[in-house]
Amino acid sequence: MAGTVLEPPESRLPRWMEAMTESLRAINSEHDLDQVLAMIARQACELLDLQQCAVYVLDPESGTLQINGSHGLSPGYIERTNVEPMRLDEATARTGPPTARAALTGRPVFVESVFDEPGLDRWRANMAREGLRAVVAAPMRTADKSPIGTLTGYTRSERAFDTADLDQLALLSDHAAAAIVAARRRDRERAAIGALSDANEELRAQQATVARLRDLQQELTRLLLTDVGLAGIAAFLARRLDAEITIDDEDGTALAASPPDAAVHRDVPDGGARLTEVLDSGRATEIGPADTPVCLVPIPGSTSPRARMWVRRSTSGPSRPAAPFDDDERRAMEGCALLIALERSRLERRAEAEARLTKDLLADLLSPAAMVHADSVMARAAALGHDPRGSHELAVFVQVTGRSPGSRADPGRLTAALLDAARDIRPRPVVGAVGDAVVALLHTAADPLPDRRRGRALLPSLVERARQVTGGGARCVVGAVRVELANVERGLTVALHAAQLVTPASPEIVRLADFGVHGLLLESGTSERLVRFAEQTLGPIAELDRTRQSDLVATLRAWFAADMSNREAAERLFVHPNTVGYRLKRAAGAAGLDLARPADLMTLQLALVVDEIRGGVARPS
Repeated sequence: MAGTVLEPPESRLPRWMEAMTESLRAINSEHDLDQVLAMIARQACELLDLQQCAVYVLDPESGTLQINGSHGLSPGYIERTNVEPMRLDEATARTGPPTARAALTGRPVFVESVFDEPGLDRWRANMAREGLRAVVAAPMRTADKSPIGTLTGYTRSERAFDTADLDQLALLSDHAAAAIVAARRRDRERAAIGALSDANEELRAQQATVARLRDLQQELTRLLLTDVGLAGIAAFLARRLDAEITIDDEDGTALAASPPDAAVHRDVPDGGARLTEVLDSGRATEIGPADTPVCLVPIPGSTSPRARMWVRRSTSGPSRPAAPFDDDERRAMEGCALLIALERSRLERRAEAEARLTKDLLADLLSPAAMVHADSVMARAAALGHDPRGSHELAVFVQVTGRSPGSRADPGRLTAALLDAARDIRPRPVVGAVGDAVVALLHTAADPLPDRRRGRALLPSLVERARQVTGGGARCVVGAVRVELANVERGLTVALHAAQLVTPASPEIVRLADFGVHGLLLESGTSERLVRFAEQTLGPIAELDRTRQSDLVATLRAWFAADMSNREAAERLFVHPNTVGYRLKRAAGAAGLDLARPADLMTLQLALVVDEIRGGVARPS
């Protein structure tokens, strides 16, 4: 390709020297690299009479060239070029785009007209939109001649470039290469300085960690002696390690957590054999996702199910990945695990002793023979920390489903869990097993819970603990009246009868006071007789509901709840009052009852009460 020789006039020499000085100053400055490359592209346009110029930087891994600085090119052209970047393998020494050829050969290349040059089909449409015609490219290379990109200029008309033009463009490309090399060197230096600074910070952090862990065992021992419990140990360790902690057992029963709502174990994928292996090893071991390491710490002891502690950094997140636990921290966790085992054993022994004593106390409270000597029984209750004079709320806990299929109720374990949940309450509630049920007599003037659970009533706390220890299989029946310990037999008998009616479908808390006088009728028969009575009374009505989709049982419930007002019941059911009356007649007819007779009304209400306690089994399936 031939071209006209364009010798720069002498008047351009000062301008050329000024441009070189400007570029050298920019290279040695801390300016942004893209700004420096754009300045060199502008100088090339001004000194070589180009309309547009771009600096292409080579990515050695992908072998592609992208525009990092330009002058005169539209943003759309740059975006389209960089979306599908030019590749080195699209050119040879004699064919292909001039930019790739220059980077490949290490020599300047120009094309007088891109529309006459073969092998440029992929770029013609983009260059036509930009109005480009001639292209000249000079390679950018490092000191060892390795290619790092090109300085590429464009004109809007056909043009040949002579040796002087190519030499000047090559000089500018050397400046661009120097700018890139200098910028990369500065980036490496900054990275090295940053790494040194981070290493220094890590060293200081490690020194601080070691200093904290030195006193850890001594402080934990002090906590153990001051009777802070498992929750206190978990809170202390979480604060010292800046971590979230959950202590549970192999059944998944939560024993303590810090913060109180932490559930670290739920965020770890089920490891199955892996978890068993770690528990058998007795060593604190990291387990779970790599980006949020969780340390599983076995709690020593032969008690089944085995206890375990889960520890996770509380500072982890997308912007700051969690650091692995170091050896010192794992050793501290293992030391804490030993103290937790001692505390757990102490609490279990205390709970067992209290459970035995309260079980005997409950047996005497329910025994007419023992209550002949009521003063002696009440004195024993006072010695155990109870208040025999104040009124008590009756609560009966029963396990209606097990933690696993076929498992049996474990009133001993449930008793120990409820005693632990109420360990800070004064006066002490009476908690003990009666058959398969666990009875809790809660003093109505008990002191509030400690700060860690302040503001939460005792009964909901006990229900929550029962849910945890039974895997959601516990139900609580609350008596209709409040009693003193000396007169607990009658009210407790009613609550125990009601507790025998509950099923897995029953509400978590059944309050007999909600059923009014009908709740007292539960005292009149055994649970089997009451269930049979309810089924015989409501069975025909429920059968119509199942076969006709008639909502008769729901209408009866709404009608009694509305004090037998058809209009109020209709408003609750969103139907017409006449519809309520029609349904009531059908229900009474199916059961063979007359709603105008008070005895029949009482029969229906009692049947509905029994069914409500059982979880509404008469509802349509």
